[in-house]
Amino acid sequence: MYIHICRLLKILLCILQDGESWKENNCTKGTCSAGKVITEHVPCEPVTIPICENQQPPVRVYDEAGCCFHYECKCVCSGWGDPHYVTFDGEYYSFQKNCTYVLVKEIQPKYNFRVIIDNENCDPSGTVTCAKALIVYYKNYKIILTQKRNPKTVNLVYVDDKQVFPTYSNKDFIVTSTAIELLLKIPEIEAVVMFKGLLFSIDLPFSRFHGNTEGQCGTCDNNRKNDCRLPNGDIDPSCSDMANHWRVPDKNKPYCEVPPSPTPIPTRTPTPEPCKPNICEILISKVFEKCHSVVPPTHFYEACKFDVCHMPNSTVGCSSLEAYAMMCAEAFVCVPWRSATHGQCDYKCPANKVYKPCGPTVVPTCNARYNEKYTQQCQAENANQDTGCLVTEGCFCPEGLTLFSSNSDICVSSCCTGPDGQPKKYGETWQSGCQQCSCDEATLSVQCKPVTCATQEPVTCTEEGEVLVTRTVDCCEKQICVFKFYCLQPGMEFSKSPCEICHCTDTQDPNSKLNEITCVIGDCFEECSEGYVYEEQPGQCCGTCKKISCVMEFPDSPPIIIESWSPPDDKCVMYECQKGSCGASSSM
Repeated sequence: MYIHICRLLKILLCILQDGESWKENNCTKGTCSAGKVITEHVPCEPVTIPICENQQPPVRVYDEAGCCFHYECKCVCSGWGDPHYVTFDGEYYSFQKNCTYVLVKEIQPKYNFRVIIDNENCDPSGTVTCAKALIVYYKNYKIILTQKRNPKTVNLVYVDDKQVFPTYSNKDFIVTSTAIELLLKIPEIEAVVMFKGLLFSIDLPFSRFHGNTEGQCGTCDNNRKNDCRLPNGDIDPSCSDMANHWRVPDKNKPYCEVPPSPTPIPTRTPTPEPCKPNICEILISKVFEKCHSVVPPTHFYEACKFDVCHMPNSTVGCSSLEAYAMMCAEAFVCVPWRSATHGQCDYKCPANKVYKPCGPTVVPTCNARYNEKYTQQCQAENANQDTGCLVTEGCFCPEGLTLFSSNSDICVSSCCTGPDGQPKKYGETWQSGCQQCSCDEATLSVQCKPVTCATQEPVTCTEEGEVLVTRTVDCCEKQICVFKFYCLQPGMEFSKSPCEICHCTDTQDPNSKLNEITCVIGDCFEECSEGYVYEEQPGQCCGTCKKISCVMEFPDSPPIIIESWSPPDDKCVMYECQKGSCGASSSM
């Protein structure tokens, strides 16, 4: 709005300020010329479209201002099946070894980025291998993308040897999953690593990694001639031979440290029956026709025939079809191909999800902020292509249902969330604190209101020492009777009577919600000598011994109670016991 108003003012004043120019936005400027506003785009260099040796269409890359662009070739390295590889620049080769190798690393460290592939035997014969895991090192992170294949295939992700669950993200990367594939994105360096078990790919921006990669994926520089680069920088004439030189030590594979045995002398074998890899013909059929002009299928077709003709089960060819479909999707051509295999390459999704050949790479959830953040990020990553976000095959929630959250596998019809973080159904009610909540179908959201409190009957305190107080019980104010000395806080001490010491406990009374009281009666010595009786003293904890008889005490003999008494040696003296208000006393 501000720009439009300013532009209008410039137009109105144009006659008075002929020749003045101003910046309308990052890419255009306006100039007053003879009473008219002339709009000019910032000058851009002439654009040439390169011919990419990997036969993939070049991508449009804009400058920082977003005004001018140039074209770059994509650097995508992929592998599939009994591993077949296509390097960044499109060199195709096969390599069947079950050790651990460098797929890609920087020649001159710049981003601290490298990818290791952990291969394993796919069948008991030991002649067929496939990728067990991709290990991505970035900055100080170690990210493992792998699968558990028995009894069913489950994607697994580990970050610094601790299992995490997609969608997982931090300030440096994000990992998503569609049940079929795992996708690691590193926005800062625009790197994307995909793993689907028998299929994987590494996508790097040409502008950041041009001429600075080596490993089994070769050098990203749009030149196939140097793709078979050895660790010492020399170029091997065969990429299949080069690949073995990128082996890295693996303590879990001691057999890889043993020098390979000499190649056995081939013996004459019977001529095999002709191989008919019918499943591979789908690659060059009308099923993929829309993609043929964008991504040539030749390498994938040859790899498919090799796998099918060397394995007893033709379904191994599915990985070649899957790899080609993935490359087509990367070029924004989605091909629903699995149905054409008549069940050979079907993918069985969990019971609560359905298979889609062209689903979103960012799966919408009940979390609107999550959707906005990652959808915008996805659109920004692909803004240069004017095609929005990429699509991918996977297992998704059925129509009308939404994925509850990025780290759950629950599809819900409503996006209500209870206090425990779990989904709630329409019409379901629950109490959260002092709020009564429900999943409201009209507003498609959680609606809460204060708990309704019942009217209380009048309360009268009948016990001696009780007082009426108002307390909040179960979110409602109630009048209750409590002893006048009630607990204010645990540990507090007070006296209910001179001889009774009480203290507050940590235990709460379920009715009054007040802390319970425990009291102890003080011990008093109530035994009195002969001629005395114990009497309580008002206001005192303990009583006293009151004299009620005259007691005569003699040395070396017990005291005696008397009414009258004369000493044996003086009969003229008589002692009599007199009782008064203060007790008994003797007089002559």
